[in-house]
Amino acid sequence: MNLLVKSAEKMSIGPVKSSGVRAFMDDMKITAKSVLEGKLMLQDLGELIDWARIKFKLSRSRGLILKKGKVQDRKIRIGGDIIPTIMEKPVKSLGKWFRDSLNDRQSVDEMVSQAGQWMDIIDKYGKYKAWCYQHGILPRITWPLLKNEGTSDQS
Repeated sequence: MNLLVKSAEKMSIGPVKSSGVRAFMDDMKITAKSVLEGKLMLQDLGELIDWARIKFKLSRSRGLILKKGKVQDRKIRIGGDIIPTIMEKPVKSLGKWFRDSLNDRQSVDEMVSQAGQWMDIIDKYGKYKAWCYQHGILPRITWPLLKNEGTSDQS
């Protein structure tokens, strides 16, 4: 995987050298400033995966094209295969859902309702319920609270 990432990286022109390829374990994210740059990166990456005899799982891949802050419904291809967009199928990456609305409102609402359901399930009194919250529920909702922006208010 590191060989693919290092080979797919492009050096930018100027004093700032940045890459649009980011990898963590077996996940890879590609970001580009333009559609053309993204297509070229995907073309190079397609050649590299053919050379390495690796296949991407298109069922786990998603494409997102933004133009003036709006999600575009354009198809992205890699190696002749079409990558589904997040408009067709939202994707979860590192515990965060990426949807075409580009906000966390739905994720926050789901997390709040799930925490409420967990509190209702606990059939204990006073300090026992507090202990279950502190050691059972709070650790489970800490990460979603940190990664999602926004509140549960409907205002």
